[in-house]
Amino acid sequence: MSAMWEAGETITTEAPALFKKRSGTAYLTNRRLAWVPQGGLAPMVSVKHIDIKTFFVSKENAARVMVKVVENRPDTSHSFEFPSSNAAKERDEFKDAITAVISARQSRTAASTPTPGGASPLVSDASAPGTPKTLMNASRAGPSGIKRPLNGGAAAAELRVRVALLTQDKDLATLHKDLVIGKHVSEEEFWESRKHLLRNKTVMDQQQKGQSSAWLDLKPETGESNDVKYVMTPQVIHSIFQQYPAIKRKYDENVPDILSEGEFWKRFFQSRFFHRSRSGRGANEPDDDIFDRALEEDEEETKNAPKRMRLDHIDKLLDLSTTEEDHLESYTSPDSTMAAGKTKGSKEAIPLIRRFNRYAQRVLNSTVGPKRPSTGPEPFSMSGVERAIVLEDLQEQKEASRIVLDIQDTRRYFESQGGDLKSSKIPENQDPADILDQFYRDFASYRVVLNRPFTIPPSTFDTLMKDVKVNRAKMMPPQDGSQLLPPQLYQDALACHAAGNEILRHFWSSTGADKAAKYVRMVESLKKVRDENVKALLIQASSLDAACLDALKMMLKPMLGAIQKALKHAETRPKPMTRKLVQ
Repeated sequence: MSAMWEAGETITTEAPALFKKRSGTAYLTNRRLAWVPQGGLAPMVSVKHIDIKTFFVSKENAARVMVKVVENRPDTSHSFEFPSSNAAKERDEFKDAITAVISARQSRTAASTPTPGGASPLVSDASAPGTPKTLMNASRAGPSGIKRPLNGGAAAAELRVRVALLTQDKDLATLHKDLVIGKHVSEEEFWESRKHLLRNKTVMDQQQKGQSSAWLDLKPETGESNDVKYVMTPQVIHSIFQQYPAIKRKYDENVPDILSEGEFWKRFFQSRFFHRSRSGRGANEPDDDIFDRALEEDEEETKNAPKRMRLDHIDKLLDLSTTEEDHLESYTSPDSTMAAGKTKGSKEAIPLIRRFNRYAQRVLNSTVGPKRPSTGPEPFSMSGVERAIVLEDLQEQKEASRIVLDIQDTRRYFESQGGDLKSSKIPENQDPADILDQFYRDFASYRVVLNRPFTIPPSTFDTLMKDVKVNRAKMMPPQDGSQLLPPQLYQDALACHAAGNEILRHFWSSTGADKAAKYVRMVESLKKVRDENVKALLIQASSLDAACLDALKMMLKPMLGAIQKALKHAETRPKPMTRKLVQ
């Protein structure tokens, strides 16, 4: 993650966009909408999710593909133009993502603050001030048309997870649109088989990312009026306190009794303490008794060497000082340039290295807790050392205990192991000596000429090449619809195939007597897919060429066969018996 983003911030959608005729990139993260100019290091536009009031998108046939976001603040809006060849697709991605953000926010307050008149405040019905005439209202429905409240009244937390999943997975959103908006299955039936996705997404969102040990580098953001500001989040403040304990002490001493929190951080960014590592600015900063004192304390702490640690508790296999006497009589001598503090460069680097080490130790302590103080040298035990250095493969192997097999009659034992001896007996009318003589004559008459070149018949190469071509054709992947169909038709066929398989799954899961109503509904949905969706795709493919039609039939053949079997099962299924009332 780039330094321009906050800790834990992830990008969900991004695309090249023009803002005030300047080139850059628009981002939608899990926290805000941002625009970064080309080559910039910080967002020039940053709108948090909670500050987005409404938005507008351009018409389908408009000359400029745009998205306009309106903030809750009066007369504050931001217009972005998408100049790439995929501008319409990028605009729709931002439209769906922003709609999901507003939908998730409204779901949290829908119970307590209902919209007057039942209107959805996702977008404004009237154009905001300064809205171009080519802009129109965005869709009021969420991703793939998800609406509130859900059938069955899903909780607000689960609704947010569903919206997030549909926003991230385009294939799932398309399937949701075809099935739920197409009224083949209900909202609850669609998510019934995807509870694992909801559970995994919830767990991933609840996981807390550990604090990074990277050195904090605060960079300002430039607003629309070229004003410079620093964004202070709880994570940034915590990192500052971890990195500079002197600032933490001054904060506790002055906030809020002497200074407000905003005034404290304003003076911090103007102090020598903050600008000491930024070339050319430290000498011109004004005097500040609070932060100048903190700077002296920090430098004093950095100059002092850390206290020498006791090594009694360290494992003998990890204590490098235990082998020092083994190298006293070696022919090599220590490199004096590697000793800390012996050279000018190392003297300048020591304070910085100490500062990094102390900060790394504080981050580690905040995660696993500080190490317990040593109460004295631990008793030396060879058991752990022996387990680490003794190799089992080099030890004498003890023979395993065996039970001696005592056979009384060995002749009968070996006869049983030799199999059926009757089948290997020599016929009575044949002499064994004649058999040996015949074998000798055959062996002696067989002549092997080793100095004659061995020739391979030409037909052998033809046979081998034919086999190679056949095997190569079997190994090469066959052409599928992605090579033979236009991209849009291929995507429509994939969506139809996925929707048909999903309905088939619901069909076979509703064959029980307690789901008779759903069973009938699934039968109608299968007929609709076969008679309407598939037929429309075949008509579109037949208007192109015969190859496209054949490829589409091949692609949809497994699904159509499964639908035919399901409908045949529905026809042969006995009808439920109904009782007639006797008058």
